[in-house]
Amino acid sequence: MAQFGHSVAYAILFSPKVGFKVVDLPCFVFLVHVFSFRSGLFKLVLSTLLTIDISFLSFSNLDPLTETYGIPFYLQYLAHWPEYFIVAEAPGGELMGYIMGKAEGSVAREEWHGHVTALSVAPEFRRLGLAAKLMELLEEISERKGGFFVDLFVRVSNQVAVNMYKQLGYSVYRTVIEYYSASNGEPDEDAYDMRKALSRDTEKKSIIPLPHPVRPEDIE
Repeated sequence: MAQFGHSVAYAILFSPKVGFKVVDLPCFVFLVHVFSFRSGLFKLVLSTLLTIDISFLSFSNLDPLTETYGIPFYLQYLAHWPEYFIVAEAPGGELMGYIMGKAEGSVAREEWHGHVTALSVAPEFRRLGLAAKLMELLEEISERKGGFFVDLFVRVSNQVAVNMYKQLGYSVYRTVIEYYSASNGEPDEDAYDMRKALSRDTEKKSIIPLPHPVRPEDIE
């Protein structure tokens, strides 16, 4: 189970059958949603202004196409956008997966949006719809923050992920040339910038695709 830092102690459990329940927990704070989930229940743990031992996240990053970041990077997200850091645990406490993101952009230019920085599901918990549920929660957070859209970057070679995002309503907004740095002498890889319009973008202007690719330095 994830080890959390010290803070005020409480948790909120939610179930469609039992409603909300406040539970005392020693030494940490988190918000827990319990969802009915095919073969049983799983918990979605929304970290709330806490310090977390990030090392446990690496266990879900076994796929070579999944980005793994340093601890300072994760802590930066927890400090600035804690509501966008969602961890899913199985009933036994095993890490199932997580999603992390942020809110950014300009309201004046109608570019204020939610961004998916990382989405990862451990191999043994895939094909259960968990990635879709995590994406849904991040989109709901972005809706509440008044975002015009949600976007993400994905390797052009990762067709499994590209197809999944398309099934979730995302489309390719633009191609970013050599967005992903390669190692071992391999060439850098292009990325798709994929977007999904939210309800604030009534005309869906944010997802009109660009006719030409861009470079990483052209991205604000």
